[in-house]
Amino acid sequence: MGFLDFFTSLFSRRAKPKAKGGKKNASKAKATARPAPRTTRSQSASDESIDLQVTKTKEKKRKKAAKVSAAPIDEKALGFSISLKTEDAQSKKREALRIRVDNLYVHVSRLNKRYPVTDISATGLGFAFEKPRIKAGVDLVVAIILDGKVMAKDVQCKVRRHDRGSVGCAFVDLDRAQDDAVHAIVLRGQKEQAARKAAQRDRDFKPPA
Repeated sequence: MGFLDFFTSLFSRRAKPKAKGGKKNASKAKATARPAPRTTRSQSASDESIDLQVTKTKEKKRKKAAKVSAAPIDEKALGFSISLKTEDAQSKKREALRIRVDNLYVHVSRLNKRYPVTDISATGLGFAFEKPRIKAGVDLVVAIILDGKVMAKDVQCKVRRHDRGSVGCAFVDLDRAQDDAVHAIVLRGQKEQAARKAAQRDRDFKPPA
């Protein structure tokens, strides 16, 4: 072995521990440096499912409550009526009580004659009339006369029926004075009716033997 070979072998042997130390440092660096966590497909899918569930729950919260419908109340079974709405004028008209009043007449302008009133209420009246037959829907203008005094004039009426010798009419758009007059006449009729019932009870009363 020559001097050159000895010299090269010497340097190559000294360089080996440096390489070994470099490998140790590299391995230490690799050991200390931990790889960043990788997101797998299963994790991303689970995250998406969680997001979908959250959005679904939010949408469910936004939904309005379902409407609850109940069966209609059987008022006949209860024995009384339940009304949540104000009765309209038409229903009140149907329920108006017609009553007889003594010495009450109407003067019908179209017939130019006075006729006895058979019954009256807050919403209409009936008067005795045989022929000719008056069709339903005909408009009449009457004056209401009590004890020979005109209580209400130019009262607009509409014929509803004509049968059994009586014409039934409904008042149309009474003004304040006409309405007050009709109310006073009906009140008098109620008092007369109460007096007739009291007199009938007195006649039917039999003292104990």
